[in-house]
Amino acid sequence: YARSLVWTELAEALDELPEEQKQVFILHELEGKSFKEIAEITGEPQNTLLSRKRYAVLYLREQLQELYDEFEFTA
Repeated sequence: YARSLVWTELAEALDELPEEQKQVFILHELEGKSFKEIAEITGEPQNTLLSRKRYAVLYLREQLQELYDEFEFTA
């Protein structure tokens, strides 16, 4: 149940991200591509991709904090 809930919440939060941030996060975290590979795919500089990923992570962390707090107390 918990795993399903986390994936559902993550998917909803990802949908709220700007497309560029969402793409970098998915390619790097979920598909395991390196920033070099992503740069080759997108044509964007690696530093731009790093920045987009950083902003995505900050947003996702903020959005999922309440869920994390709930599981911290029940674990």
